[in-house]
Amino acid sequence: MDLFGGEEIIVEDEALPEIVSDCLVEPKAMPYCLGHEAQEKLFLELFEKGTMPHAMIFSGPQGIGKSTMAFRLARFLLKHGKVDKNQDSLFGGEAALEQDITSLDVAASDPIFSRIASGGHADLLYVHRYYDSTKNKLDANLKVDALRKIEPFLRKTSSEGGWRIVIIDDADTMNRNAQNAILKILEEPPSNVLIMLIAHRPGMLIPTIRSRARLLNFEPLCHDVMDELLSKQGHSLSFSEMEVLAALSEGSIGRALRFAEQGGLESLALILDHLDDMPNWNWAKIHPLSSSMSAPAQDKEYRMFAELLQWVFRQLLFAKARGATSPPDYLQKGALQIIMDEYSLEKLIAISDGLKKHFDRVEFSNLDKRDAVRGAFLVISNNSSSP
Repeated sequence: MDLFGGEEIIVEDEALPEIVSDCLVEPKAMPYCLGHEAQEKLFLELFEKGTMPHAMIFSGPQGIGKSTMAFRLARFLLKHGKVDKNQDSLFGGEAALEQDITSLDVAASDPIFSRIASGGHADLLYVHRYYDSTKNKLDANLKVDALRKIEPFLRKTSSEGGWRIVIIDDADTMNRNAQNAILKILEEPPSNVLIMLIAHRPGMLIPTIRSRARLLNFEPLCHDVMDELLSKQGHSLSFSEMEVLAALSEGSIGRALRFAEQGGLESLALILDHLDDMPNWNWAKIHPLSSSMSAPAQDKEYRMFAELLQWVFRQLLFAKARGATSPPDYLQKGALQIIMDEYSLEKLIAISDGLKKHFDRVEFSNLDKRDAVRGAFLVISNNSSSP
């Protein structure tokens, strides 16, 4: 039986462009997961009590370690979760306690770790969006052929007498038909199966899926954890740089590393320098900037510019909406203070909306990036001069 049919999957809401980070270790090969100790403690308790659910939803912002934790739990279960023939269920009673396990750690030298990291473990299926190398971004949704792999995988018997585990990354990008197919599995789950759905926007999952899986919320990472993770990746930042990066990344180590390794801080400084000329733009400076981002090889730089320019005005908008009279501390800049003093909330809304529509139109129509950069400054001018 083909649970997934032949329909192409299309995300029904707007999908934001996403740049794949060059700097992160893949979740399946990450040997640690910091900042989510409460979740790890819960998994160990479920292990000891023999009450591991058949399905869980890992919910939280993108890039905070949900997929990393899913692989960490998968390694642990595939190493320690074999069925004891003398027990009625997995992880039962004294057999589990005798293992005296205090963490989910599995050594990187362990064969199970290396098999999972290489994608070669027969009892683990990882379902994810495909990477489009021509666009340097992930597809907007889970493709139907990826989802078709789940049903035959679950028909198999575990190769090692334990769990069969499915990790569905970006599960919130499945459309309704695909979710209904997953729901059929969740309604009558095979024995000894764990399905982990990674959802950055759990509200996109239909209620019946949410009701049949245990929801676990993952919080954005705190500054100390972000600092430690950045240090582990070889980044030593000043306090002020860390403040900016923390605000930019919103607790996501994935975003923080992308900004750190793809020149995000430098790009932000360049944007702020150009905004100093507002409202009388220095086109002699803007033209070289736009030309430098027009080549296909500079696509990452263009995307970073588009993302950060919008982010700056959103921060000003949020500050104004909260009644603040100054920009956030990490954006203390003369021109931004003038904007806060002289621009109404309505103007900041108009600028933010105008920039989003502008860059969305460029993305959708594949317009010239040089014109896109120059046009962004015109959008700011046109909306700031409106009544």
